[in-house]
Amino acid sequence: MKNKFSTLIFLSSLLLLPTMLFADIVYQGKRVQEWPEEARPTFNNQRADKPSFLLAQTPVTQNKSHYAAPKGKIYSLTLLVDFPDKVAPVSIGDVKDWLNKEGFNKDGCNGSVRDYYLDVSNGQLDIENEVFGWYRAKHPKSWYEKLNGYSGSDSLMKEVFNYFDPQVDFSRYDNDKDGTTEAINIVYAGAGETWGQGLWPHSGWSSEKRDGVKLTHHQMTDMPGKFSIYVFVHESGHMIFGWPDLYWYGDYCTMGNRAHDLNPVAINDFYRADQGWIPFVDVTSNDVSLETTKPGEVCYRYKNPARPDKEGLVWSYVQNKGRNSVLKSSGLLMQHYDFSIEGNSASDKLGLRIVHASAAGKSSDNVKDQWPNPGSDANAFFKSGTYSDFSDDKYPAIRWYNGSKTGLKITDIGTPGETLTFCIGGNCSADAPSSSSNGFTSSSSSVTPPKSSSSSVQITVQKIALETTLPISDNYAPVTLDLNGSEVAKILGIAQNEFANKVQFYGVEPDGTLNSRTTGEGTGHWFDKDGKIVAWDPNGTSMIYSNVDLTTMTTKIGHMPNKVVAGNNYTVKQAVVYGSNQVTFEITVTITGTTRIADIKKVQRGKPGNMIFNVLGKPVGQRTASGDLPDLPKGIYVEMVK
Repeated sequence: MKNKFSTLIFLSSLLLLPTMLFADIVYQGKRVQEWPEEARPTFNNQRADKPSFLLAQTPVTQNKSHYAAPKGKIYSLTLLVDFPDKVAPVSIGDVKDWLNKEGFNKDGCNGSVRDYYLDVSNGQLDIENEVFGWYRAKHPKSWYEKLNGYSGSDSLMKEVFNYFDPQVDFSRYDNDKDGTTEAINIVYAGAGETWGQGLWPHSGWSSEKRDGVKLTHHQMTDMPGKFSIYVFVHESGHMIFGWPDLYWYGDYCTMGNRAHDLNPVAINDFYRADQGWIPFVDVTSNDVSLETTKPGEVCYRYKNPARPDKEGLVWSYVQNKGRNSVLKSSGLLMQHYDFSIEGNSASDKLGLRIVHASAAGKSSDNVKDQWPNPGSDANAFFKSGTYSDFSDDKYPAIRWYNGSKTGLKITDIGTPGETLTFCIGGNCSADAPSSSSNGFTSSSSSVTPPKSSSSSVQITVQKIALETTLPISDNYAPVTLDLNGSEVAKILGIAQNEFANKVQFYGVEPDGTLNSRTTGEGTGHWFDKDGKIVAWDPNGTSMIYSNVDLTTMTTKIGHMPNKVVAGNNYTVKQAVVYGSNQVTFEITVTITGTTRIADIKKVQRGKPGNMIFNVLGKPVGQRTASGDLPDLPKGIYVEMVK
C-alpha cells in the first residue's frame, strides 16, 4: 500500500505542475516518448544548400549521428493563424523579428530563435523562418480546444495548409531534396490550454502532400501576446533533429525541463557533439592524460566496450553563464546514455540521464532529485572541493545497465574558471605534460600506447601515400577518398569486414607520434596547416579534417570555411594498428577553385586536364592536352581549376 500511495502522491504532483511544463511528440494522433523508427527525422547534408556541381564530389555516406544532423542554412516555414474569439496579438513583422532578427530582445528575450541555434551550434546551423499570415480560422479557438486528444490541432493543421497552399511553395522547405519537408511551424494566437488536448504545443506528424513533397513533421506553438523563445526552440528540437523529451533529466538541456522561457538552456553537449557542433574526444580504459577544457568546447565519450554503438558515459565542462546561466553551479557534468532505451519514460532506466556527483548516480535516487524539482542542483557537478573524482569504487552504482563495471577513472578535477582541468586514468603525475591551448593533448606521449606497440614488440610501419583535390567550400563540403582497404587488409592480416572491431585507430603527428584522441566527427581528426592534430575551432588553427569510416575504408576530407585558398597544399596522417603491424595513411590535399562557364564559345584555353561538370554535378569531360574544352552543347558548366 505504501508504494501505491507514494505513486498516487507523485502522479497528483504532476497535475499541479505549472502549465506548459510538458511538450509532446504526437504521432498518428498518439503521444509518444520519441519518434518511432519509421518516423524519425532525417537529413541528407550531401544534398542540402550546396552548389549543385559539388554533388558529384560528395557521394552520400551514412550519417553517423544518432539524430538528424543538418548543417548550413535551413529554410523553415511559419504559418500564422488567429480565431474569431482570439485575434492576432502581434504583427507579422514582430513574428519575423522574433524568429530571425539578430539580437531580438522584445519582452526580455535573449535573441531570436535563429540566434539560439546559431549560438548552440557554434554558427554551423542557420535556421531562417519565412512567415505567412495571419489567417482567420473557421471556428473559434474554443472549438478546437474542446475536441478529443489532438484532433483539434489536426483539424486546424489541415485548414491552415489548405488556406496557404496557393501562396506557399512547400517544396522550398525540403532543404535536402529528399521529398520531405524539415521545418513547418504553425503559430496560433492565444495560449495553450490543456495538456494533451486541443492545440497544446507539440511536434506532430501528418500525411499531407503539397507541391510534390510530404509535409510529415511539423510543430505547433502558441502566441499568447508576449514573446518567449523556449517553446518554439524546444518543439524545433523534436521536429528538425528528432530529439526526445528528456523527462527525469532536469534543467541541463532545453529538451529537458522548461528552465527559462526567455533564455532557454543550451542543448546538452552530448547532443551537440552528436550533431558535430563540437567534437567528441573518445577515451578508453588505457588512456592516461591531463586534460584542460573550456566550457562547451568538447564532449568526452567513454563507450561501453561490450556495446560501443549503444551505451556509454559522456562528460563536458558546463558553466552557468550565457545560455546556461539558470543552472545552479559549474563543473564537469556527466551523463549516462543508452540508445537501446527508447525515450526517458521511466526514472530507473533512461535513454539519457544526469550522473549526479552527490548521489553516486543510483538509479533508485529520489525522483525529485532528477525531475521536475529541483531543475538543477549545484551538487550534480564534479569539481574541486566537493566531488573531485569519479570511479567505479567511488560510485558503485554507476555501472553499465547490465551491472558490469565501467573501468572509467577521473581524478584531480579542478576549480571551474575560464578552463577546467582533470586527469583521465588516475595516474597523472605532477609534471605531466599540460594540455595544449585547444584543450587536447597534442601528442600521445601521455597516452598509454597499444599493447602491440610496447617495447617488447617490434612494430612494422607501412605507409600508403594518397592524394586528393578539395574544392573550396563555405559549408565544410567534403570529398570522399578510398583508403585501399584490400591492401590494408593484406598488410594487417585480417579481413576488411573486421577493421571496425579489431584495429586501433590513431591520428599521426608530424613527428610520427600516434595520437589516440579523435577531434573530428566519429573516427576522425582536425589538423592545422602543419599537419598537427587540433580541435575544431573556426577562430583557431584547424584547417583540414579527415573523418575515416572503418566499415567502408574511406575517408571524408574537408576544410574549415574561409581559411584556404586555391593552390594550398596540406599533408595529414592517420593510422590503423593491428598486432605488430601499422598502416599509416599520408594524405596530400590540394585546394582547388571553381570557374563558372556561361558561354563556352568565349572561354579561352585553360590548364590541360581540368575537369568540367554540368549544372547537375555530372562530369562531362576535361580540357584536352592543348587546354581546349571538350565538345559540349550550349549550356552552363563548372570547371574545377587545379
